[in-house]
Amino acid sequence: MAVKMSAQLTRDKREFNGLDRIADQLIDQPRGTRYAVVAYTVKRVTDEVDEGVEIPTVQINHIEPVDGVQADRVRELLAERYQDRTGKSLDGDPTLFDVVEPVDGGERQVPEAGADELLAEHREQREARASAAAAPEFSGGEPA
Repeated sequence: MAVKMSAQLTRDKREFNGLDRIADQLIDQPRGTRYAVVAYTVKRVTDEVDEGVEIPTVQINHIEPVDGVQADRVRELLAERYQDRTGKSLDGDPTLFDVVEPVDGGERQVPEAGADELLAEHREQREARASAAAAPEFSGGEPA
């Protein structure tokens, strides 16, 4: 099931749009993740007869950006709620250097390499081959 969002805070609701206060910051520094406290209500529920589902649309009614210690608290709360819902961490998947605790009490296992690690390894091997091919050779056929 999907949930749609509506976030237009019109002129009559302007006092509830805390993003207006930081508009210049958003323009000057558009990159990066920011945090906010949001209040929302259900605006409507659409009955998709062909698909046999109902799709709720939520309306964001109030948003207040946070920074500093408050942003840290919101980020931690967001990570906790995400992990409660999905069982996953926002810190990302374990790498080869992380130790994964066994669920069944067996031996610790190192997770399989992810796509980024495999691509990096492939790139390193390709660069090593290219470097070896470019090395000067002496008459004996051995690289210098």
